[in-house]
Amino acid sequence: MGRRIAFFDFDGTLTRGDTFWGFHVHCFGWPRACAASVSAVASAVMSMRLDRSFMKERFIRSLWAGTAREMYIALARGYARSEIDKNVMPRAMRVFKRHLELGDTVYIVTASMRDWVAFWAERYNAEVIGTELEVEDGLLTGRMATPNCRGAEKVARIKEAVDLSEYETIFAYGNSEGDRAMLGIADEAVYNWDRIPEL
Repeated sequence: MGRRIAFFDFDGTLTRGDTFWGFHVHCFGWPRACAASVSAVASAVMSMRLDRSFMKERFIRSLWAGTAREMYIALARGYARSEIDKNVMPRAMRVFKRHLELGDTVYIVTASMRDWVAFWAERYNAEVIGTELEVEDGLLTGRMATPNCRGAEKVARIKEAVDLSEYETIFAYGNSEGDRAMLGIADEAVYNWDRIPEL
C-alpha cells in the first residue's frame, strides 16, 4: 500500500454542530454571543457585504479585539479539553482513528479558528489547518490573519502545507458546500457520511 493522506473537515464532520459557535458561547455565554452575531449581521447589511468572511470577522472583532493572546489561548485549550469530546460523532471518530492506526497522514482542515481544534488534535498527532487570528503586541486585533478557511481556500491551504504528489491515495471527508472543493481533490471523497470507504 502506497502513502496515503486523509483530510477531515471538523465542524459537522467529526463533531455534531459547530465548535466556532460553541466556543464563543462557552467563553461569553449565550446573550453576549447572540448580541455579537446580531451586530455582525447588521454591520454586513449596512455595508452591503453579505458574505461569511466579513460577518465572521465582525463577530470576532466585537468579542476579541484587544484581548491578550495568552488569555485566548488558555480559553481555547480549556474548551478543547473539556467540551469537544462531548460532541464528537462515534462513527466519524472510528474512521478518523483507523486512518491513524494504518499510518496515514491525517489533517483536519477547518474554517474554525485553528487553536482549539489543534489542542484537541494533539492527542492524535493529527495536523490542523484552520483560520488564524491576527496578533499585534500580544493582543488579538479582532481581524483574521488568514482568509477564512472555507471552500477554495481549503484547497489552497492544503497545497501550501502538503505536496500531494507524494501520496498515492487522497481521502477527504466533509459535510457542507464549504467542503466541496476539498472533496474535489480526493480519490476517495465522502460527503456527509453517505458511505464509509474501505480502508
